[in-house]
Amino acid sequence: MPRHDDPLRNLAVTSVLAFLATALLVTSVVLWSARRSDQVTHDRQSQIVAIALTKSVEKIPYDQESVAIWDDSVTNVRNAFDVQWVDINLGVWMHTYFKHDRVYVLDREDRVLYTMADGKQAPTSGALADTTILGFVAALRARIAAGGLDDFESGKERIPRVVDLAFAEERPAIVAVMPLVSDTGNLVQERGTEGLIVSVRFLDSSFLPDLAESYLLQGVRFSRTNDIVADERSYPLTNKAGAIVGHFVWVPELPGSTILSEVLPVFGTGLVVVGIAITFLIRGLRRTYTDLIISEAQLKHLAFHDVLTGLPNRASFHDHLEKTLAAPPSSPGQIALLFLDLDRFKQVNDTLGHAAGDEVIRDLASRIGAILRPGDVLARMGGDEFAIIRRDARSPEEIEALCLEIISAVSKPFDVLGSQAVVGISIGVAMAPEAGVDRGELARKADIALYEAKKNGRQRFQFFTEDMRENLWERQALEVELRHALDTGNELEVVYQPVYSTKRLDVSGIEALVRWNHPRLGTVSPPVFVALAEECGLIDPLGNWVLRQACAAARGWDVETVAVNVSPIQFRQPDFAERVLAILSETGLAPSRLEVEITESTLLDSSGASTKVLKTLRDAGVRVALDDFGTGYSSLSYLMKLEVDRIKIDRSFVLPLGESSQSYSIVQAIVTMAHAVGVAVTAEGVETREQQEFLTLIGCNHLQGFLLSGPLPAEGLTELLAAGSSGPRPARSEAA
Repeated sequence: MPRHDDPLRNLAVTSVLAFLATALLVTSVVLWSARRSDQVTHDRQSQIVAIALTKSVEKIPYDQESVAIWDDSVTNVRNAFDVQWVDINLGVWMHTYFKHDRVYVLDREDRVLYTMADGKQAPTSGALADTTILGFVAALRARIAAGGLDDFESGKERIPRVVDLAFAEERPAIVAVMPLVSDTGNLVQERGTEGLIVSVRFLDSSFLPDLAESYLLQGVRFSRTNDIVADERSYPLTNKAGAIVGHFVWVPELPGSTILSEVLPVFGTGLVVVGIAITFLIRGLRRTYTDLIISEAQLKHLAFHDVLTGLPNRASFHDHLEKTLAAPPSSPGQIALLFLDLDRFKQVNDTLGHAAGDEVIRDLASRIGAILRPGDVLARMGGDEFAIIRRDARSPEEIEALCLEIISAVSKPFDVLGSQAVVGISIGVAMAPEAGVDRGELARKADIALYEAKKNGRQRFQFFTEDMRENLWERQALEVELRHALDTGNELEVVYQPVYSTKRLDVSGIEALVRWNHPRLGTVSPPVFVALAEECGLIDPLGNWVLRQACAAARGWDVETVAVNVSPIQFRQPDFAERVLAILSETGLAPSRLEVEITESTLLDSSGASTKVLKTLRDAGVRVALDDFGTGYSSLSYLMKLEVDRIKIDRSFVLPLGESSQSYSIVQAIVTMAHAVGVAVTAEGVETREQQEFLTLIGCNHLQGFLLSGPLPAEGLTELLAAGSSGPRPARSEAA
């Protein structure tokens, strides 16, 4: 055989070996996938059982509330016991509609007045014999004695209840105990004399077929000792004390095994087909070689071009700039380097999704490309950053006109995915040889100019000047000094602005505000150094310092809450909630006394990090306030989800009160909407008596502003609280 056939023989041998290895690998993967599918199904069914049990435990107290919070229940049990009424409304009702297996009604001495068993009235001995249920009753009495009903009547907590898994009548069950109280408040009972209702739902009776029917489980049964056979699975039933009261047992689905029996014949046939296909592999050698050459060219193109837009990428751009600066000019013109950065692009990704963001980037590249002239280089540097090289620019005015044309083109709405997105663009310009002919130096100066454009309000362009370098140095010096201030803590101060209750006009809470007393510059505005902290990565230590100071100080003051503003950057840190709870533990402040203030933009987080942090904090008892309400994008949606405890009406809505009739309607609508979903309202920026009277009249819960008190140092607030806060303390101070 000719020598040139050797590569084909080698390819054939290699292909056969590869085929056998692939067949072995695929077979292994199929078998593993079948076993994994069975395991995933089992895990999912275990989660279903856990969820069903949790929902059942949580449901029984809600069932009881339908009859426990009722004037008629108190009247017919405590005032004049009516056994027929109790049987129909408390016994038969709970069995018929909620499937409770046992219902006991107890008097103030915990004696049994009524017993329902399996939907029928049963004889009553007067004394509750089941020691387990007696333990539940004693726990509820203790909770009532500790103020549980006081919290309920004041609206702070739900009606006290005790519910858990236990053995009742030697059977596994969900047991719940709840007091009988007035729903109108017209029937007053002395604490500790309330009648009680006890409900029992056995887990080894009707609960099992309900579970099987609702969640499509096969062969469901209860086992106290976890005695299962080979094809069964079980889930332990654990009470709040961690004790196992039994196990739910069922026969799991095995989709992986079922699919495997159907796939194997098809898979075998596929192996045969693949084996035949290998024989044609040698014939395609020339085509494969050609395809490889094409692929190599494509890879080379991708190495120097952006995949999304097809424009030169960062590496290619630097190469273009290096060559442009090194080449002799073809005319007396200058070289213009433009750095472009989109404004508000993150909002597009957060609100419309990354697919819409990609569409905006592609459309933007097309718009800018249509403006440029032949010979200009447009590159995508990454994300929402672009760069332009124009050689032989005749004058700065020519580049100014180019920048204005780009800003105008980009400011027009983008039609993406059936919606519209609006962004802006900031541009920094450096001209060579005036700004230098070194690639790195020219790029750095264009970047400085871009930073200046964004700092001055975005949606504009800026040419590099030497003054900008000095401004940048000043910013860098301020960053170093802020780090020093955080390290020492001597220059930073936390002041506190009281929040007044509209009902009593006394101090119900405080808001902590940070101030920086700079030894060289004097008082630095909070918006300046807070924005600086966000840009240079100092917002976390600054926020932690303010939170620690505020919590430690508030522990010694008789106020309901201390509010602390939280940056969106802080809030989106995965460990933010844990750090807050650690500081609360360290300072000894109860979580319910802390209120974190966030803005609506904080909640616009497509990654879900903010949602997780919010849930962790609220589950721990920390309150959440929505600051600057009405100035964002999703106020109503977050109120409807009840993800916050309070909203703060932005001062821009409060200040026009008394001057604009429209402002009255807007503010009243906000208060009405918030109260409709059970959210408290605080009005900021109250500066006139007319504003105070109107906000009080429409039911605003709390007021904050210079009419009542400006921010005070800790000593001043201590004096205010010690003197009694029955009246406001007007003050004029720097804006919060």
